[in-house]
Amino acid sequence: MKLSEMPKHESQDKKNIESSYDEMKNCSADELRARLVKEIQSQKSRGVFDYDALMSSIERIKAYLPAETYENMLRIVESLR
Repeated sequence: MKLSEMPKHESQDKKNIESSYDEMKNCSADELRARLVKEIQSQKSRGVFDYDALMSSIERIKAYLPAETYENMLRIVESLR
């Protein structure tokens, strides 16, 4: 499916993902961890943090990650729970 054939919301989602990737691709590990901590704190303060959904997302991308990266993600998320 071409971008022009995608429903409008999917096309916008793809643009948002690309924009986020471009914004974060050159960040250091410390910068990325700080962003994650900030986002989780923000979600917790708004009462919308969903640990199970976050873990589910990590499990869905597990096959695309090096084992060390996956394990680091699990440790980071667990420490922020």
